[in-house]
Amino acid sequence: MFSTKEQLIKKTGKHGVGRFAFLQQLVNEYNASKSREAKEQVLANLANFAYDPVNYDYLWRLRILDLFFEALEDNNNKIVSYAIGGICNICLEPLSREYIIRNHGIKSISTLLSSNEESIVLSAITSLIYLDTPSSRNEITSLANVKRITELSKSINPRIKNIAIIFLKDLCNVNFSTQLHLRKIATANKKTSQNKTCDTNKSTNTTTSTTATASTKKAMKKAKMFRTILASAKKYCSKTPSSSSATATLEDLKIGNRVSIQRTVTEDDVLGFAQLTNDYNPIHINSTKNIVHGAFLNGLLSGILGTKLPGPGTVVVEQILRYPKPCYVGDTVEISVEITSVRKIVKCKYTCVANSERIVMEGEAKLVTNANKTQKIIFTK
Repeated sequence: MFSTKEQLIKKTGKHGVGRFAFLQQLVNEYNASKSREAKEQVLANLANFAYDPVNYDYLWRLRILDLFFEALEDNNNKIVSYAIGGICNICLEPLSREYIIRNHGIKSISTLLSSNEESIVLSAITSLIYLDTPSSRNEITSLANVKRITELSKSINPRIKNIAIIFLKDLCNVNFSTQLHLRKIATANKKTSQNKTCDTNKSTNTTTSTTATASTKKAMKKAKMFRTILASAKKYCSKTPSSSSATATLEDLKIGNRVSIQRTVTEDDVLGFAQLTNDYNPIHINSTKNIVHGAFLNGLLSGILGTKLPGPGTVVVEQILRYPKPCYVGDTVEISVEITSVRKIVKCKYTCVANSERIVMEGEAKLVTNANKTQKIIFTK
């Protein structure tokens, strides 16, 4: 089942299936294979591919990191060795590093420090060093980890001893006994401070005052933002209904009513959307040509439906989306909505065209729009 070297050359040649397709086939083989040897060979290959930054995007799209972490639970030491080796190779990539830290990967890696296999221990310590950030330092240098790595720094194995010493020197700055002593002092000080109620009350009053000031400023900023949003919404909702205006009640809607907007999608748009949704897929933020999130384009469409046509009070009850071609950062898109049926359920169709040359989103939707709901919207300052 495992692909031979000759097959690899054939597949990745001039007319081959390409690197992504080959990696996908490796993943399929690993998941489907019942052979221990085949799984070992496939995982070893995936770990090697993780060493090359060219493959980061492919590995992310195929969720190879998840596969590696699942393999850490295997009883086969070779499987575990290749899995942690793959993690070690890829965790320097910022997106992968952040993913590992956020998904409790440090805990899984730390358990490998007790392994008797040299390769597993070496890769585990190296991975922890690579994963060191201001936010992950405390977890990486936990008492349990530092104690174990201090033991490994006395190993008769020179490779394990050297990497353990590097860990202690670079991440801990002090030896384990000193660090343990300092942490015990910090814990004792914390308990002492909790018993000093008078001093705590004074501090609390000051802190409360500071917090109140900060909360007031935050509330004022939020109120200002809300007023801006309301003013913008009021501008949309105060226009006279027509085939191309902002607000249309059910009685005003006619088949053929149409409205369009244009917008250039910027890098800030995509990065902001990635932060909002936590979708940091490299194809959106770390590619040669970053692709705009499909959900972002649908969000622009939602803005039309809810403010222009049909307008306020509109609720989407069913939607079909298609993305024939990718939309890239920097593209100027034109989104058009046209009413195709006017009954209790309003139907519309829409297209999103990038740079007047390619359709990047299209589809149909069923909507409910309530004339009374539209008329009763009240804006307050």
